[in-house]
Amino acid sequence: MLFAAALSSCEKAIDLKLKDTTAQYVVEGVLTNEAGGCKVLLSKTKNFTDNNDFNGISGATVTIADGSTTYPFTATSTGIYQNSTLTGTPGHTYQLSVSIDGKSFTSSCTMLPAVPLDSIYLVKDELQNNKDGTPRKYVTVRYQDPIATKNYYRFVQYVNGRKEETIMLEDDEFTNGQEVNNNLRFSNDNDNPARDIRPGNQVTIEMMSIDQAVYKYFYSLSNSANGDGNNAAPANPLTNIKGGALGYFSVHTVERKTLIAP
Repeated sequence: MLFAAALSSCEKAIDLKLKDTTAQYVVEGVLTNEAGGCKVLLSKTKNFTDNNDFNGISGATVTIADGSTTYPFTATSTGIYQNSTLTGTPGHTYQLSVSIDGKSFTSSCTMLPAVPLDSIYLVKDELQNNKDGTPRKYVTVRYQDPIATKNYYRFVQYVNGRKEETIMLEDDEFTNGQEVNNNLRFSNDNDNPARDIRPGNQVTIEMMSIDQAVYKYFYSLSNSANGDGNNAAPANPLTNIKGGALGYFSVHTVERKTLIAP
């Protein structure tokens, strides 16, 4: 008890003096094969002590070109630029251009052919429980990986419309040309019931066929967020944006399936 009291008496509040950094532009561009799926977000980074609100930037000129036509974007709100008619076509390459305050940011991305999402189903993990003691459930996605191409995938899960925050990625390094049953696991460390899959929940999975550069962006973003133990300090994700901005430009197809959890 005396030892414990001595330890508690040595506790000290530490005030970390973190230096402010020069704000950088962040470009997040998405073009899909679905109508209305074209959007570019432009913002600036914040200091560690700032809030997490979206720091949107207005006044930019934003376009996407496909080699023959240039499509202008309109600001629909601060920092959000959209073109409601542009729909991506598999096999086409698209060039993103963002101009703001004398700076220019560009990127190029090719839309790869869609890989069909055959089905989704739930599996129980008897070794992990929800907060109420029931077995945790995860979605498994089933699809046939094409043998002729190198493929990269990103999966986004929604439970009753709530987007799961875990970054879910897959490539075909060990599954090329095979039928894949990929279990989309996530770590609900804070035991948030809204993230768990429970009976009656509507679960939607989006499967995106992305290119290697976008895969590397989200892979490095995931490692930075979770910490892989190999880096002395978190690093910025690998970007495919040229000109000094952070972020990514992803041109991809979307496959979508929904189920009701039993």
